[in-house]
Amino acid sequence: MPAIHRPRLGALLALTLAVAAAAPLAAQELTDPIPPDPAVVTGTLPNGLTYYIRQNARPAARADFRLVIRAGSVLEDDDQLGYAHYVEHMAFNGTRHFARQELVRYLESIGMRFGPDLNAYTGFDETVYLLQVPTDSAAVVRTAFQILEDWAHGIRFDEEEVARERGVVIEEWRSRRGADARIQDAQWPAIFGDSRYATRLPIGTRASLERADSAALVRFYRDWYRPDLMAVVAVGDFNPAVIEALIREHFGRLAAPPSPTVRPAYPVAPADAPRTAIVTDPEAQTTSVGILTLLPVHRLATVADWRQSLVDQVVARALNSRYAELAQEADPPFLGAGGGRSSLVATADAWSLSAVVTEGGAARGMAALLREAERLRRHGLTPGELERARADLLRSAERTHTERAQRQHAEFAGAYVSHFLSGQPAPAIEWRYATSQALLPSITLDDVNATARARVLPGTPVVLVGAPEKPDLPPPGEAELLALFDAVRAEEITAYAETVDAEPLVLTPPVGGRIIREMVDTALGIHDWTLSNGARVLVKPTDFRDDQILMTAFSLGGLSRSETPARLSHQFAAVVPVQGGVGRFSATDLQKALAGSTAELSPTIGMIDQGLSGSVAPDDLEEFFQLLWLHVTEPRADTAAFQAFAAQVRAFIENRGTSPEAAFQDTLQVVLGQHHPLSLPITVARLPELDLGEALAFYRDRFANAAGMTFLFVGRVDPDVLRPLVARWVGGLPAREGDDGWRDLGLHRPDGVVERRVYRGLEPRSQTSLILHGPIEYTRPERFALDAVREVLTVRLRDALREALGGTYGVSVGAATSRYPRAEYTVTIQFGADPARVDSLAGVVIEEIERLRADGVTLAEVARITETRLREREVAMRENRFWLTLLEATVREGESMAEALAQQERLIRQLSPAQVQDAARRYLDLSRHVRITLYPEPLSREP
Repeated sequence: MPAIHRPRLGALLALTLAVAAAAPLAAQELTDPIPPDPAVVTGTLPNGLTYYIRQNARPAARADFRLVIRAGSVLEDDDQLGYAHYVEHMAFNGTRHFARQELVRYLESIGMRFGPDLNAYTGFDETVYLLQVPTDSAAVVRTAFQILEDWAHGIRFDEEEVARERGVVIEEWRSRRGADARIQDAQWPAIFGDSRYATRLPIGTRASLERADSAALVRFYRDWYRPDLMAVVAVGDFNPAVIEALIREHFGRLAAPPSPTVRPAYPVAPADAPRTAIVTDPEAQTTSVGILTLLPVHRLATVADWRQSLVDQVVARALNSRYAELAQEADPPFLGAGGGRSSLVATADAWSLSAVVTEGGAARGMAALLREAERLRRHGLTPGELERARADLLRSAERTHTERAQRQHAEFAGAYVSHFLSGQPAPAIEWRYATSQALLPSITLDDVNATARARVLPGTPVVLVGAPEKPDLPPPGEAELLALFDAVRAEEITAYAETVDAEPLVLTPPVGGRIIREMVDTALGIHDWTLSNGARVLVKPTDFRDDQILMTAFSLGGLSRSETPARLSHQFAAVVPVQGGVGRFSATDLQKALAGSTAELSPTIGMIDQGLSGSVAPDDLEEFFQLLWLHVTEPRADTAAFQAFAAQVRAFIENRGTSPEAAFQDTLQVVLGQHHPLSLPITVARLPELDLGEALAFYRDRFANAAGMTFLFVGRVDPDVLRPLVARWVGGLPAREGDDGWRDLGLHRPDGVVERRVYRGLEPRSQTSLILHGPIEYTRPERFALDAVREVLTVRLRDALREALGGTYGVSVGAATSRYPRAEYTVTIQFGADPARVDSLAGVVIEEIERLRADGVTLAEVARITETRLREREVAMRENRFWLTLLEATVREGESMAEALAQQERLIRQLSPAQVQDAARRYLDLSRHVRITLYPEPLSREP
């Protein structure tokens, strides 16, 4: 049988060349402006407010709204540091039409969540409020606009509420402290120089937050929340005319100030001489290096600008691919690196090169960054690099175009927010695709090489280093680092050379097997095939995404089949094909071979199972199956790549003990695992356990038996097209007698109550994890009841710890269940706090748990859960991931998928307060729990 060829790359480029030949862009057309999307209704009210409205189908019966304020922390006065962000917090604590907490309560009552559907963020230059609501109720949509209007000019700043929220804002500030924050604090002045941005971080300072009062907050709100600096963005499943009328009604009454303060722009001047910030910290875990050059903002206004942005992307892709290749060497100069142009703030872009390096390797890593950039600048790209980048960019544009009818509201809304804030264009998807087709073939080596010469190492650099503080291993000094620039420029650097394998992925395809049994669930449209080698394949065609097929495969065994499951070679065996590649392709060469393809695949080996997961577009299915075949049958032993992986592991663990968070997590893991070998943290002393031969042998063993492996495909898949591919590539996988099964590795949670204190860290902050656990009857009703308890407890603890006491920025409650090796549940409650308050807050958590167990829940709480679950299910059932997850769960549990679907809805609609209280009594059992608390070291100092 002849080899199967990969036509994708050549076909795509042939298509674009044909399009370009048929309809070349005339020179004057490059000067044409980038046209706005005609599907967007835009306008400006007499008071200066801008609006964007787009009707969109996905998700159905939903709308995404944004209130965008072109004002952020850079506009704060000296006595207002952090107050732009503080004002954002106050928007959720009382407005003209919503008393404290009423807004959140209302949104939750209609099935939305605080966080995913109701949120906001503050940056240097902007504040953006986000709101998603259902559109199947005109009253709900109208209320949503009342909320948006209240945010615009109706926030209340009651002194009591300002004082109450102060604790939450300070806890958010506290949650961000640590080694990374301290290093960044020292590096901002080098990046921004004497620009105002250097002293206007959005989070502010603790001292400023502690003295915040309503007068200063109101002053910021009055000065900058005004219609000429505002935009309303509305994208959703609605009638645009109705939405436009609501915008005019609610925002037309905003008064424009008679003499508004001019909204200043604060420039960030490029450095006139090299600037450095070499910072060490006793809690830093890794060493990073960066080279940054400040550039003027690049506005995309014309077709020529768009073409240049494509050229920039080609150059960045080539550079980053070369960096990835260097990171695969046996003794890599860095563990990972990247470069490219990005927006820094409203008045400056930045070209940056950055890398994470081994301890003591800052100078070597920076030299490698510079050397590869200089190689690209000096010698340019290869024809192959240009061809692959063009193919990838065109395929990306093609996928977006193919799925344009399924684009989510949030994707469009984000583009219009950017347009208002920075003037970046938001053209139609059809225009993007047609323009990519026309322009990409016209981009030549001369074009990209000219850009590489001009932009890869532009201007005067800012040099940044962040490293662990070790007196016996100091980082290089300023003179040494700056000398690298001249040294690299003086080097003889040869051109980049590459060999590209143009042959198909699999030279000799397998004979394959047969589908020996076929069944079809006509009600759900699921095809169930059994193959001659014992593998099983289930296929669920959908029309949710036109260019997406999701796949997962699994079988039992995993680490439990190892005689030494704690061995690092076995725990990390799944990285062998990821790091080393498959077949005759190294990991780098495989990426080159897959240029223009959507096929993605990754293996996993868990405690009791192993499997594969991936995604692909329908046009690339055959290539996906070839990739699958190679991952199972031909993982590649690449000694250099494995040594590079070992270097990465070493770099991330050798200073792990200095991190308070790492010490906290390690203690939690060891206590929960009762010091079982599998619960012990990885240490440098264990690194000799990483052996390539051992890892490869275990990987091969885990994937040597297709019998008992189940493959699930969900998405835009035609079973008739899939059938022969499955028979050949899945049916041809090796199989052996016997079922591997799984074994109990003896990893058990402790009985009774276990509490530990960890004293680590310089910052005045604590972290607590409270884990309740025990046996569960592993049925869908019990799992649903447990999750209902989690929902109630999440809101109650948020109200108690954050809203009432101002003691934490956020509290999370998680609930998980497992069937193997034992049917168990885990409830995890986590929050951060001031060390002086952490114990009292933990006491409140216990009180709330006991109250829930004793007093139960209200009908309103149950109604909120019901509405939220029905709303979320309504959206999820139109997504491939939902069906893949449900299909996997029913196969693993031996359930009927039709019954599982019906039961899901019944459980939601029939939920009662009695069920939740009964579940709380079973699963919030305080007689068996683990509590780990992190405290700062006794000599902790205030920053």
